[in-house]
Amino acid sequence: MVRKLKRTDWIIPAATVVILLIGPVGFAEAPRPSAQNDKAAWAPELYGLCVGHADSKQRTIPQQAQMLHELGFDGVGYPLWFDENIEKNLKTLDEANLKVYMLYTTVNVKSGDKPFDPRLPEAFKKLKGRNLTVCVLLSGFQPGDPQGMAPAVKILRQLGDMAAQSDLRISIYHHTGDWTQSFFHALEVVKKTNHPQVGVNFNLCHWLKIDGKKDYRPVLRENASKIFAVTINGAKVGAEPWTHGLIQSLDRGDFDNPSLLATLRESDYRGPIALMCYGVPGDAQEHLARSMKVWTTWKAQWAKTDSANVDKSE
Repeated sequence: MVRKLKRTDWIIPAATVVILLIGPVGFAEAPRPSAQNDKAAWAPELYGLCVGHADSKQRTIPQQAQMLHELGFDGVGYPLWFDENIEKNLKTLDEANLKVYMLYTTVNVKSGDKPFDPRLPEAFKKLKGRNLTVCVLLSGFQPGDPQGMAPAVKILRQLGDMAAQSDLRISIYHHTGDWTQSFFHALEVVKKTNHPQVGVNFNLCHWLKIDGKKDYRPVLRENASKIFAVTINGAKVGAEPWTHGLIQSLDRGDFDNPSLLATLRESDYRGPIALMCYGVPGDAQEHLARSMKVWTTWKAQWAKTDSANVDKSE
């Protein structure tokens, strides 16, 4: 996601709500996903995020759903819908056999008594039982401004209580230019909030932009239980632009995604993985197919390694 779009666009809002998982020592822990309980077998689901943002074909949601299903994706993530659009779009995705893993929305931690869309509580009720993550992009203050902590904690606890009533989770989407643009700051906010339904995203492109000179391995291992969502993509390390730089298809760039995924596996992350497509130019079907080819290769390698490990243990 990148910041040059309107507030209604996916990555741009300084405060957005998304749904996903994780939790370190000292945090109240949310329930673990039921799937993938056996550590020897690791094959996380893959879903598309911001799929239609730069698609030269400008596909509709039904067309996107058909395309993703045909390419082998497990699901999708979108901006949070309101009113009748929730039922309509969920029905479309259900019929395409695609799971909605993440929805996101903006939250202004400086706006007093109206920090989020007043339709949000009703939207949560309509999402009840879907076990998805609502990601929030937090705006209102300059990045890291300590004045934002108290109101943010209050709002996040309120959202966490709302989410619990509908079997949802809240995850802070750390985003360049937002109040929580740094993963480390977002993690600090989660710790202060200390709510079982409130966690944090690990967004590769924004990590590389803001925290990329640091080693991600220790912080992921120490805080895995509060990581509610992970987004990856191909990326050129040290790049400044998003397009052709920090956000590319999985077959492009020089960032070592297999090592990142290995760290998540070692940390016992059991959630799905989002493929960030924001700003990737051209026909979405073409770059999604390339990414899926890479992902399928990785899955085959994981299965081969798992099988070899089982054989050694017998």
